Amino acid sequence: MLKLNETGEIVAKLEEELKVFSVEVEAKKKSADEQAAIVGVEKEKVEAQSTIANAESEKCNKIKVEVEAESESVQRDLDAALPLVEKAKEALRGLNVKDF
Repeated sequence: MLKLNETGEIVAKLEEELKVFSVEVEAKKKSADEQAAIVGVEKEKVEAQSTIANAESEKCNKIKVEVEAESESVQRDLDAALPLVEKAKEALRGLNVKDF
């Protein structure tokens, strides 16, 4: 009978500890749920900003391609014009003001 009483006391003590732990666990669960809600909201914000950033990146890449193509075109035009400019300078050097 003594063992039964001791066991009953141990069980009662464990039940009390379990109640305390249960309250603590519930409080921590509530806190975790609140944090999860905050994280969810922040994640949505990050995803929205990421979408905007990706769209801007695509625009920038398109502009970069257009600028590079224009730059190549301008460089080809310049490369073609420079020899003509040099010929014109040579022709001007050959002119004499007295001839006019």
